[in-house]
Amino acid sequence: MTQDEKYQIIVNAFQNNKFGVSPTSTRGAVQNYCKKHGLQGEDYTETLAAAMTAGLIAQMADSALTIRNAGRALLAQR
Repeated sequence: MTQDEKYQIIVNAFQNNKFGVSPTSTRGAVQNYCKKHGLQGEDYTETLAAAMTAGLIAQMADSALTIRNAGRALLAQR
């Protein structure tokens, strides 16, 4: 799995089929979504940190993440 594919999995965790893109998500929800799509353990931790460094997502509080504009650009347009 390439780094771009891993980023895509993390960013897709903010996508909701009914409501569109959610501005925030809990860390646990993102982790569960990633686990369902094969990104888990140390690989998940490293990719999450890299996505934050790349400016795709940001940490709001201890258990909340928010998607940034660069992350929104990776999501499919409707």
